[in-house]
Amino acid sequence: MKNLVKGLTVIAALVLLLVVTTTPSIAGVKFGVKGGITLANIKSVPDTFEGYKWETKMGLVGGVFAEVGLAKGFSLQPEVLYVQKGAKISVSEGEITGTVKANIDYVEIPVLLKYNLISSGLTIPSIYAGPYFGFNTSAKMVISATGYPEESEDIKEDIKDTEFGLTFGLGLTQKLGVMKVTLDARYDLGLSNIAEVAEGPESIKTRTWLFMVGVCF
Repeated sequence: MKNLVKGLTVIAALVLLLVVTTTPSIAGVKFGVKGGITLANIKSVPDTFEGYKWETKMGLVGGVFAEVGLAKGFSLQPEVLYVQKGAKISVSEGEITGTVKANIDYVEIPVLLKYNLISSGLTIPSIYAGPYFGFNTSAKMVISATGYPEESEDIKEDIKDTEFGLTFGLGLTQKLGVMKVTLDARYDLGLSNIAEVAEGPESIKTRTWLFMVGVCF
């Protein structure tokens, strides 16, 4: 089952990437690439890990997208993104200080309904929302402590293969001739419990801000 999920994810990403790189824009359809940073955190039950509070960590995001024009300022925007999620905790025990990072990475497929707030002009603001489906590709616990070498532990077996949630945010499109530059600020609200094992937290859900710059044609 895990191999099937991975295979379907890779196929979906490759198909959209192939379309973006080989197909010219047609009426009402645009293709592009985007990338940026994530500010990721976790909501868990209980809300701490070994008594320590979860904190926000930075990661990367990037991928491809298509925009299909609909009626009256609306468009449909499917995407395939690689998103680094997770969280970190800061540890202080006596003279030892350090961080523990939960690096949980996904191939994410959002399907967004987008609405342009104005209908014409060189600069067009927009809002959007929709579901996303994520396929876990990697999960590691990385421990960094002052005076000690960094250690990494694979925790992929403790994380479910998939997650789902809602995405909503704001966009800005700047027209530059035949090319458009896009800016995204969005929030991924994880709705599914990604914890696989009974030991440890009863529930873990992702909470992630994404900030991206893209180009489309």
